[in-house]
Amino acid sequence: MKRWLMTSLTVFALCSPALRADVTVVQTTTVEGGMAAMGGGAAPSPTTTTKVKGQKSRTDVDIPSMMQIATITDLPAKQVIILRPDQKTATYVSPAGSAAGTGAPAGTVPPNAAPPSVDASIKPTGKSQVIDGISCDEYAFTSSIAMSEMGGGQMPPEAAAMMKDMKMNMVGSMWVAKEVPGAAEYIAFQKAAASSDMGSAMANATGMKMPGMEKMQKAMASMNGMAYLTEMQMTVEGTGQMADMMKQMGPMKITVKVTSVKTDSIGDDQFTVPSDYKVIKQ
Repeated sequence: MKRWLMTSLTVFALCSPALRADVTVVQTTTVEGGMAAMGGGAAPSPTTTTKVKGQKSRTDVDIPSMMQIATITDLPAKQVIILRPDQKTATYVSPAGSAAGTGAPAGTVPPNAAPPSVDASIKPTGKSQVIDGISCDEYAFTSSIAMSEMGGGQMPPEAAAMMKDMKMNMVGSMWVAKEVPGAAEYIAFQKAAASSDMGSAMANATGMKMPGMEKMQKAMASMNGMAYLTEMQMTVEGTGQMADMMKQMGPMKITVKVTSVKTDSIGDDQFTVPSDYKVIKQ
């Protein structure tokens, strides 16, 4: 369950808006309460580093002692490459390889599968604050996800049955900055990425479907800025033994914070597959 949680957070990170031009953004994620306590001790704090050059971006997610994964997105080529350093594999994914509307690789979802039960929205609150000397505007967001559908049709029937009446609710706020290095390029690429199917392709490659991410991504594009600080609370609703167990753990708080933004030149080698990696195509 803990690995599932970290994978979900990874997908969230990978589906967050990308950048443009030579920009490097580092974010840290902290997880407190709820499922974060499973397995004993504090939950790992993922670090996400996004490097962008022109129409290409690379996002490296490092979850200590659990996972390292890099995602290269090429908008003109309509291609996403998932690099797994531990396995030395490069998985190529394109929107055309997706099962329509499911976010899962073609052939893995029954043709009559129902669309995910998702409700998501992002709205400005009119509030502002200064964070690290940068002026930010607040956007409130909500998302409700049917947990039995989070596997995009790949979840074992027994697990889906246990979660059939369960929902994961996310409520929080994003503090969006516009006056940051590379802001103009960031906004332009953000809109281009949101209008494409790259978010869906990235979710496919991770093997973890997060319903609502595509809708959230498109909504993020309307904010015209960078999500500098995101604070959210996740709760579970529903009935049954699994729901009761997760409710007893209490709500989980997730905070994603930008720690640095640089506009140094980025080498082209950051967007190529190492020669000793095995290539996998979906």
